[in-house]
Amino acid sequence: MVTFEKTVGIVNFMQANGINTINLNANPATGKRLVTTDAGITARVSDKVEKLSAALSVSWFTPEDGEASWMVHPTGSGLDTLDSFSI
Repeated sequence: MVTFEKTVGIVNFMQANGINTINLNANPATGKRLVTTDAGITARVSDKVEKLSAALSVSWFTPEDGEASWMVHPTGSGLDTLDSFSI
C-alpha cells in the first residue's frame, strides 16, 4: 500500500531541517526529477510539480515497491475528486 506520512508545508519542512536552498534537478540519464537541498536531503518529486513554490508540501512517501523517501507534491487531500453532489 502506498502511504504519505509526516506531511508538512515545504517552508516548514525547510525550516525544521535547516534547509536554506532547495533545487529541482533532473537526472540526465533517466529524465527523472528530484529535489536536492543544501542540507543533504534528497526527495522525489511528484509529476504534478512544475516549479518549486511555497504552495507545495513534503511527505514521507512509502511506495508499494521500492524504498521510502521524502516526496515534494502539491498540497491537498491526496484524493482526486471525481464527482460531487450537494443539497
